[in-house]
Amino acid sequence: MKNLILLLLLFQLNIAYSQDIMWVRPDGGERNEYVYFRKEINLTNTTSKATLNLYADSRYALYINEVYIGFGPARSYHAHPTYDSYDIAPYLTKGKNTIAVKALSNGMVTYQLYDYKGGFTIWGSIDDGGRNIDLDIKTDWLCKKSLSYDQSAARFSFATGSIENVDTRVDVNWNKPNIDTKSWTSPVLLTDQSQWGKLTPRTIPHLTQQEIVAQNLIGIFVLNSNEDNYSFRIPTNDKTLKDYNENHTSLAYTYIYTPKNQEVIAGVWWGDYYLNGKKIKEEKIQPNSTYRKDYKLDLKKGWNLFVSRHGIIWGSWDYNLVLPNNVGLALSSTKNISSENIFESYGPTENLQDNKDIDELDLTKDIDAIKKELSILQPTKKWKLHLRTQTSNHPARDLAWNDIDFNSPIDIPSNISNTLTLKKQKKGTALIYDMGEMQLGRFFIDGHFPEGTILDIGFSEELNDKGTPWLYKRYQIGAGHRFVCTDKINHYETFKPYGARYMQLNVMNQKAEAIINKVGMIRQVYPFEDIGNFNCSDPILNKIWDAGWRTLKLCAEDTYTDTPFRERGLYAGDMLPEAAITGAANGDMRLLAHSLNVFQDMYHDEMYNNKENIHGDFPLITLVTMDYYLQYTGDWDFIKQHYNNYSSLLKNYISKKTKDRLLHSKQVFIEWTDINKHDAAMTANQAMAVNSLNILTKWAKKLCKSDDLKLFKKEAAALSISINNTLWDPNNNKYWDGIKDDQLISKQHLSSSVWPALFDVASKEQKIAILEMLKDEMETVITGHRKNKITPYSSFYLFALLYQHGETTMAEKIMKKHWGKMALHAGTVWENFSIGGEQGTSSHAWSGHPTFFLSSEVLGVNLGFYKELDRNIIEIEPQSATITWAKGTVAHPLGKVDVSWKIVGNRLILNYSAPKDAKVKVAPKGKLANLSLWVNGKYIENK
Repeated sequence: MKNLILLLLLFQLNIAYSQDIMWVRPDGGERNEYVYFRKEINLTNTTSKATLNLYADSRYALYINEVYIGFGPARSYHAHPTYDSYDIAPYLTKGKNTIAVKALSNGMVTYQLYDYKGGFTIWGSIDDGGRNIDLDIKTDWLCKKSLSYDQSAARFSFATGSIENVDTRVDVNWNKPNIDTKSWTSPVLLTDQSQWGKLTPRTIPHLTQQEIVAQNLIGIFVLNSNEDNYSFRIPTNDKTLKDYNENHTSLAYTYIYTPKNQEVIAGVWWGDYYLNGKKIKEEKIQPNSTYRKDYKLDLKKGWNLFVSRHGIIWGSWDYNLVLPNNVGLALSSTKNISSENIFESYGPTENLQDNKDIDELDLTKDIDAIKKELSILQPTKKWKLHLRTQTSNHPARDLAWNDIDFNSPIDIPSNISNTLTLKKQKKGTALIYDMGEMQLGRFFIDGHFPEGTILDIGFSEELNDKGTPWLYKRYQIGAGHRFVCTDKINHYETFKPYGARYMQLNVMNQKAEAIINKVGMIRQVYPFEDIGNFNCSDPILNKIWDAGWRTLKLCAEDTYTDTPFRERGLYAGDMLPEAAITGAANGDMRLLAHSLNVFQDMYHDEMYNNKENIHGDFPLITLVTMDYYLQYTGDWDFIKQHYNNYSSLLKNYISKKTKDRLLHSKQVFIEWTDINKHDAAMTANQAMAVNSLNILTKWAKKLCKSDDLKLFKKEAAALSISINNTLWDPNNNKYWDGIKDDQLISKQHLSSSVWPALFDVASKEQKIAILEMLKDEMETVITGHRKNKITPYSSFYLFALLYQHGETTMAEKIMKKHWGKMALHAGTVWENFSIGGEQGTSSHAWSGHPTFFLSSEVLGVNLGFYKELDRNIIEIEPQSATITWAKGTVAHPLGKVDVSWKIVGNRLILNYSAPKDAKVKVAPKGKLANLSLWVNGKYIENK
């Protein structure tokens, strides 16, 4: 009997882990391709037992009987894909049921999903009163490629997939019951199944699906109807980052007709522009319009030749020419006002043939001479025609180029929750919404819109000085989505989640009145429970703690990410402080374990093939983070699983010694300053390597890897000696930045001294000198954009060093000065010390680390990382220089710990509660150690 049960279990595991991957064609998915899958089931009974498992490459949305059930799968590499499981019994009814899935093939590399093949599988069963219904993908499932999504839609950013441009009039009934499925086909088995390893169950909970309604309607305005935008778009290859950044020179021309001699202002993007053979100069740049430049055109009566040369970059040529529409102008590439052809362009060929030969082309000639010269240079290449009816069909660009008429505001209803009726406007209406705080989720709009109405959704973290979403804070961000409406549905929702606080909704092409019932986002983040909290006598510190935790939750999805807005990528440098914040505020380490597992695939080549990572220090930081995970959880089985990976990584790393016995890297990150990052042995990175070697020494000892133990211990000691002999500057009591081309780098960024001091490369005397140096330096920290002496990124290590040595005055002063303005600004922490300029986000979790230190130092609950942690003892060691009381909750490995303390005269009154039978040690530090200590109502001799 036992053997039979074992065989059945093995059979079930085999089914679960060896599913066939399918799609609409045997060679897999295309770029930005959406495919629908559906199955109809008749149930004779109401069921209480029904399980559905599924996996999609890249993403899926599951619906049962038109109800949205979930989004997935969790991020993974093809080598170790994970599948999702659902109990679907609550969503099934007696009679006919429809299970429908919308699956996306990214078809491009993103910073979230690094492979891009396209594929889908699903399996499970329903108990229909004792009758088993098989849900395997090979049992009567149907599929169909979506025709509603624009597959050529541009990327949102260099790090993410395509924006969403969907005509909802097409495929409107795809997830409804009783539809005509004549055009649907059976899923096709992919020819190459070797792309995927065995599927394993999801190890983290499903993400939240919480509806968040916009908190404020800032303004309603009519769109400016005094200009016409003549445009077209040509997509170019963007499957990889190299493709995306490739520059391909292009040409376009038209003739502009004017009934008289006149001077007009034309709006264009960047490039070279020629009017009647003369290069024209930029007249001005519109305020906050990095995308639009205005030129004065001196038009002569009749036809005027307008030629532009442009470098196509970022996967798309978005051509816009904006002209006033009230001065009698007309466009045609053939000098024929009635012609539908208004532009001709000369861009990249299908294989993206480089066009460098037209970079130096003389554009002062007439168009026939230009065409003749190009026909000699590239005889097989043709000019492309663009019709009057063609537009750029690019919602992000259209949102920016369709100017708001601020002189024509529309009254805002007193209650945003009331139904809003929009009258038809000549060009359209713009509505500006505030979500109240940053959110990460799927945009939605509920209402009724006439057939063919266009809804463009723009979004941002910040407002520009006009009070509208700052769509182009960074040039290549395409922060816009589009729905072309049908009167058959009243709910419009993006497929993927995005990060935003502010939304701009442009309602255009409206044939009659439209009704808006509700606008908002479906918050889609990791379901962290709010366990930790912090409160003290300084309200700024309270807001800083809250801002760090709030931002961390925005950067926690199916892995940790850097920011909810721009990239949403998994970075080792971000994950370490994120893990620390999680330890303090929540204690759920499942997301950290999953993220660390993903890193094993991400850094596989670095670990085993001696490949250089673009950020050479990041693989080392994953090792440090894994050690923090070990400290917090005690999970040695996890360490055993990945030990060989990191052992191989470190052995590869120490093979790159220079003649100074330092470790050379082609590129490192270290932080956002002007510190050297290329082709050098950087001091901060050497210190991280020493720390990594010391961690591997500890692991090797525990796992009885005697040869590794000797090697890593020896190499750590030798590298420390080399750092101090070569890179320490005794005259200035700090370290040089590193060595490049056999010469000392003549700069001394603070990180170059902080990291060696924190990771015990520096001697006791050197640490004392470094701390004295920091007292002087930190008085004059420059807060200019990315030109700082130190940034929020490396400040994580700075705070660790300061608290490690009792420098609480300095730590709290820095924290309040630079994080206080973040917390007061919008309740999230920033990537940099400023949010100006074209770089940087205003919601970036690596900067949230003060949350960790306020819990671990001010409340005093030891959580490890930069000091030893015995997870079997709760150590409460509060230290503070500027506050008189503090209270809060910390998520210790043993459970929730509540701490409160206050200074009363010369006494420190401290109370705590901890898990039953937990061993607790109380030992205040710094100035608090000099007070008479009372713990839970009893006097304790403070040692």
